[in-house]
Amino acid sequence: MSAVAFTALLLLAAAPPPPPSETGDADGAEDEAGTEEAGTEEAGTEEAGVEDAAEDEAGADAEAADAEPAAEPTDELPVDERYDPILPYGEADDTSELEYADEPPPPPELEYGEGSSADSEAVEYDEGHERATPDVVAIQRQSHESSALGEDPFDGRRDSPQRFLMELKFGPYLPGVDSRWTGAGPGPYAMVFGEVDEYGEFDGAIRQGLLSVLGFEWQFINLGGPLSVGTTIGYFRDTADALLAEVDEDSETARAPADEAVFHVIPMTLLLGYRFELLADRFHVPLVPYARGGIAYGFWVATKGGSRTTNSAGEDSRGGSVGWQANLGLMLRMDFLERAVALDLDRLAGINHTYFFGEWQFSRLDGFGSETAMSVGDDTFTVGVAVEF
Repeated sequence: MSAVAFTALLLLAAAPPPPPSETGDADGAEDEAGTEEAGTEEAGTEEAGVEDAAEDEAGADAEAADAEPAAEPTDELPVDERYDPILPYGEADDTSELEYADEPPPPPELEYGEGSSADSEAVEYDEGHERATPDVVAIQRQSHESSALGEDPFDGRRDSPQRFLMELKFGPYLPGVDSRWTGAGPGPYAMVFGEVDEYGEFDGAIRQGLLSVLGFEWQFINLGGPLSVGTTIGYFRDTADALLAEVDEDSETARAPADEAVFHVIPMTLLLGYRFELLADRFHVPLVPYARGGIAYGFWVATKGGSRTTNSAGEDSRGGSVGWQANLGLMLRMDFLERAVALDLDRLAGINHTYFFGEWQFSRLDGFGSETAMSVGDDTFTVGVAVEF
């Protein structure tokens, strides 16, 4: 209805106004003017309603525009955090050289050794199986490769130079003081230092003491083993209660517990020796036989109650006897127990080998058979340890 009225008003407004009547009466003009004013007011009312509806529609459109502004057309594309352009869905950069496969590629083919393939059955792991001990060459290679920077790479067995040996040994010892005694009964040494009964008299048993020896040798040439020259020094000490010069019939003992008799022997040697180490070095046989021999000297002294004793001539009971000594022994090279440790000792400390050994000692310290020299040597055995470096 409003649209029809609006169209009528437009047509009415577009029509030219009628010419004024020259003879018309004023009443007719006023009536016509009133009618036109009424129509104009009605049209204004309708126009106001239309304008209000248009304003409402424009307000709704403005609110929608404020809520979501329209994107203006532009040639620039949005970018991501790395400033790379974000392409619209369905578009792609034709300049890319990457090609995408429809499915993942197959795994690479591995080369297997002789007698094995990819289809071979897997070997079950045995937790109880122990790895074999590596050979000496492998241990040496590992030992040398783990050395400090700047050293030459491993090129075979490289032991440090072997020039010296030091040993420490112990064994029983009994000086041969009574070896030349030709009188009746026990000799003078057995009477003082032998086993005694309750009364303090010798009961027929001879007591041995402990001999301690420290040795050192220089190995100057190797002929299937080192040929060396060395020296040893030992110490022996024996003690007993001193004998009383006069024994009373009422005395309970023939000894004087307050006075202690002590006999000291210090044997020294200069020996030439040879050790056969060829089998131990090349074939790892841990046994090393050896022999040594040379001159020796035994210094001795006897004391009583802390003071030196004297003989019948008033001379101090001390002296020395020269002679000779020989040693035959067998050494057990301990490297086979822990070869890696032995190699590290050689590389870090210069200790080539360690030994446990036993030997038999022949000692003749009697002035080469002199009647005036006291015999202080003995044939005995010793055991000890030694290191070569």
